[in-house]
Amino acid sequence: FKKLQETGLEAELYFMNNFNEISIFNNGILEDARLFGDGYDFQMNVDGNLYLAEIKGIREKKGRFRLTQKEFLMANEYKNDYIITLVLNMNDLPTFLTIENPVNNLKFEEKIIKSKETKEYYLMNDIF
Repeated sequence: FKKLQETGLEAELYFMNNFNEISIFNNGILEDARLFGDGYDFQMNVDGNLYLAEIKGIREKKGRFRLTQKEFLMANEYKNDYIITLVLNMNDLPTFLTIENPVNNLKFEEKIIKSKETKEYYLMNDIF
């Protein structure tokens, strides 16, 4: 999981520094939405059109990626305004691949992931 996070962060940083290379985002205004937890990484305002951009990193020239439930729901709701941007070949010379309306244009399989139980520890008394 940690490797996925590192790859994702690296891909997001690459996107932030190079998004103008992507024709649909050229001359766009990027707004970082990663901390909102809304199912996309960036909002892109391009000539009055607002796109939701989800960035995925793949270390090789080809590969697979997953969507969280929230990402899938947002992609399904926003259709052509939701664009997945893959940063491919991150181990060598990164390239972009954009996928508009990913729910319609790609085949996803739903998998239920059962997370393991975690413990939390609560302080019994006030500190002061």
